[in-house]
Amino acid sequence: MQKDIHFNLTYALARKVGISAGDAEKIAWADQYTDDLTKADLHGIQTQSAVLGNWGDRQIQLSVLVPFHFVPGDDTERPWFVTANSSRARALVEASLSDPIRFGIALHGLQDTFSHQGFTGWEEKGNACFPWWYIIESGVPNAGHAEMKAAPDMVNLVWTDPRNGKRIDNKGRALKCARATYGYLIKFHGSYQREKWPNIAKELKQIFKLISYDGRKERLCEMAGRKIRYKNVRKRFKGKYKKDFIEAAREHLAKAMELL
Repeated sequence: MQKDIHFNLTYALARKVGISAGDAEKIAWADQYTDDLTKADLHGIQTQSAVLGNWGDRQIQLSVLVPFHFVPGDDTERPWFVTANSSRARALVEASLSDPIRFGIALHGLQDTFSHQGFTGWEEKGNACFPWWYIIESGVPNAGHAEMKAAPDMVNLVWTDPRNGKRIDNKGRALKCARATYGYLIKFHGSYQREKWPNIAKELKQIFKLISYDGRKERLCEMAGRKIRYKNVRKRFKGKYKKDFIEAAREHLAKAMELL
C-alpha cells in the first residue's frame, strides 16, 4: 500500500472511530514512517529499504521485508507467502494495542498483507514475474513484488499477475484492508462505533475509484474532517518520537521473529 492508505486512510478511520487527533496522528505517522525509515540507526534498526537492488540482501529480507512488509501467511503448502489478513499479521497487531506507535507499525504490516498477498519477503523463484533474461538485465531481485514495482500497491490500479494470468483489481483489496484496519482501530480505542461500516464503505468505494493519487488523499482528508499533510506531521514527529518509533520497531521485530 502507499501513503494514501498507510497515512491518510488510517488517520481518517481513526477519527471516525473516535480516537483523539493526537493519537490518530501518532498511529498514522508510525504506519507510514515504517516505509520511510530506510537507513539503520546505531542499533541497526530499519523498517524499509528504498533501493530495490538491496532487496536481494538476505539480511534485508530477514530483518526488514519479512517482518514489516511481507508477514508470512496461512498457506500451509507455501508458508512464507503472504495471505490477506493472516493470523500472524493479526497477532502482531494484537500484541501492539497498548502503544499507538507500535500499533501503527503493526497496522502497516497488516495492511500490506492485502496488497502483497501471493508474494514473499525472500528472494525466490515463486516471486518471479518475468523471464530470467529480464531479471539479469535489469538487476532487480525477485524478492517481494520488486519486479512488479508499485503495481500491487496502487489503490486504483487493475493489473494482471504474470505468474498466473490472474486479473487483480486493487480497489477490492483496498476496501478489505480498510475494513480490517477499522476493526482494529475500534479495538484499540475500546469504544462503540461512531459510524456504521456500510456508510464508510460506500464513501471509500467512490474514493478508491479516483485515478488521481492526490485526489484520493484530498477526499480522505475530507472524510477525516481535517486537511492533514504527512510531511507536516513527519516534520513535527521525527525529532520528538523517532526514538520511540525505533524502540517500538525493535519490539515488533522481536515479536515477529517469535511468531516465525
